Amino acid sequence: MGAALAVCAWLRGAAVTAICGPGVRCRFPAGVTRVEVTSAAEMFSAAADIWPGMDMGFFSAAVADFAPERPADGGLGKYKKSGAPEGFSIAFAPNPDILKSLAASRRPGQRVLGFAAEIVPDMESLLPLARLKLERKGADVVAANPVNAGHGAFGAEGASMAVVDRTGHGEIWSLKNKADIAWDLCSWLLRI
Repeated sequence: MGAALAVCAWLRGAAVTAICGPGVRCRFPAGVTRVEVTSAAEMFSAAADIWPGMDMGFFSAAVADFAPERPADGGLGKYKKSGAPEGFSIAFAPNPDILKSLAASRRPGQRVLGFAAEIVPDMESLLPLARLKLERKGADVVAANPVNAGHGAFGAEGASMAVVDRTGHGEIWSLKNKADIAWDLCSWLLRI
């Protein structure tokens, strides 16, 4: 979805920087600047660096809420059974909330599109969840995808979603191609 949004914005004449995690394997047009990251912390840092100069932010990455903490020894060696016959535990720490942090630090005129991945019994259940995320994160528009088994929003060519904005308007979109979704989301963000 993020790649479709980047290409859509570029086609509309925007200067685009796409911050891509390891799962993004697509090629962008030559005019799109690509920044590679491998962790949520790197993604936050890269986004925070460019955010002050952007007019819009599309926060489409499905960043995990938590990441494993590095062990005290750095975690660079091999762990042998003889050194931990009872096994060992892994601690997790919260990842930075990229959407909420950058939405809170925006300057007047910057617009924010956020995404939510939700497990829901039906599409109508997405609207209130999208509204909650919109309020909690401080976005202008939130697009929520069902990620139940069989809905495959991640890596699929299309998606169904519920979209809400800060004016209170909300819609449910049936399965559409992600290029069409990107165009419609950009249009929505431009008109609010």
